[in-house]
Amino acid sequence: MVQKSLSRRRFGSTIASLTTVALAGCSDETADDENDSDENDEFELDNPGELTINLENEDGDPISTGVEVTIAHDEEDTTLHYGQEIQNGQIVVSTLVHTGDHTITVESLDDEFETVEESVTVEEETDEEVTIVLEGASGDSDDAN
Repeated sequence: MVQKSLSRRRFGSTIASLTTVALAGCSDETADDENDSDENDEFELDNPGELTINLENEDGDPISTGVEVTIAHDEEDTTLHYGQEIQNGQIVVSTLVHTGDHTITVESLDDEFETVEESVTVEEETDEEVTIVLEGASGDSDDAN
């Protein structure tokens, strides 16, 4: 009886094929595990309504310049900053991610007024409007003169 010897080429291709099959089986299990964990860790976003912030001085004039507004969620690690986006003393925020309590901080960039903090609760699919009076701030009409 004659035994056929395996050539190097045939041996190498057999080993490569077996390795590929073994690794392919491992990668399928990993993909299944990842899909299972994605299904178990469903991430649901809140659907908060819009938040409108009106900035005005004690005379009722809108304030659009010289201020920086920060909106921070009280429990989650989300913060939004506004400055140049303020138009006619108003900011309309439609990019909130979470419902619940938020703290609005308004700071003067040129020390015209003291920093003001206001709390607001944003509910799901309910729009909120807040007016913040900045005592000592120059209104938009004062800046034009």
